[in-house]
Amino acid sequence: MDTIELLKKLCEPEGTSGAEDVAAKTAADLLSRYGKTYLSPLGSVICEVAPEKNGRHVLLDAHLDQIGLIVVRVDERGFASVRPCGGIDRRSISGSSVRMMTKSGPLPGVIGAVPPHLQKDEKKENPKPEELAVDLALSAEEAKKLVRPGDRVILCGRFSEIGDGYVTSPALDDRAGCACILKALEALEGKELPCGLSAVFSTREEVGGGGSRTAAFALRPTEALEMDVSFGATPDTKPGETGEMKKGPMIGFSPMLDRGVCERLAKLAQSNGIPYQYEIMEGETGTNADEIAKVGAGVRCGMLSIPQQYMHTVIEKVAVEDIEAVGRLIAAYMLEGGAD
Repeated sequence: MDTIELLKKLCEPEGTSGAEDVAAKTAADLLSRYGKTYLSPLGSVICEVAPEKNGRHVLLDAHLDQIGLIVVRVDERGFASVRPCGGIDRRSISGSSVRMMTKSGPLPGVIGAVPPHLQKDEKKENPKPEELAVDLALSAEEAKKLVRPGDRVILCGRFSEIGDGYVTSPALDDRAGCACILKALEALEGKELPCGLSAVFSTREEVGGGGSRTAAFALRPTEALEMDVSFGATPDTKPGETGEMKKGPMIGFSPMLDRGVCERLAKLAQSNGIPYQYEIMEGETGTNADEIAKVGAGVRCGMLSIPQQYMHTVIEKVAVEDIEAVGRLIAAYMLEGGAD
């Protein structure tokens, strides 16, 4: 499948943390051609591609959930009080269009914004979580009839192609990582692998990583590769602090990651002519790799990050060629049988 078409197919279904059902159905349809595919008890999509071989089994993981909001209550004026569901950027959501996912179907709404004329000063702080409210343009009676506490709210944003080889979407964190895995599986289709292989599109990463940890416990891999997005360079960042767009995957090095796995990834990128860059972290990675590494007796983990600009907003942006480069590196790693 064309990479842009694949990204669009992955990004369009809604799927906030703990409510990834619609996105999971699309993901399962895409994965099912590569092996036995099913859902875990926490809703992660698992695909068993090849059984363990030579005592080795590699798990590929990318998270399926996206940030959003969760309804707390509907007040006496019909406004729905909401709280962040994941690490939402509160600076960017005032005045945003949203869809509230209710039992009777999606409801359009907006997140209210105080006009600048009424703000006390120009440097007003970001809205506090308890100040976030969705206006559904309904009476209190109608709103309370349709909306329940626990309903999820999706920030509206279109999947768009932009400039020369870039795409934007509110769900690229981390459907971009899912696309990398699918591109790798496409490249590996029909090839004999020297090790076992499973792929997981995991749930609940934005609220703690429970989907990946439980899936890894069930699959018991000997090593794992985590695919996620990381910070891409923007005009306000310093050189060397972030990844460069169109310069290939960011190979992670961290005390939480296995040095042998990470060095193997760098060596394979060099030998296969795949551009790459480094991502150095002094502690935990802030990704599912931190959870997977601690499963059972321990799992050796590596990490490949896709440079992304404007993380946790409705205009998350990645370069298509970086997605394809990550897919090629995953495939090369699998054909070598992992790190050993």
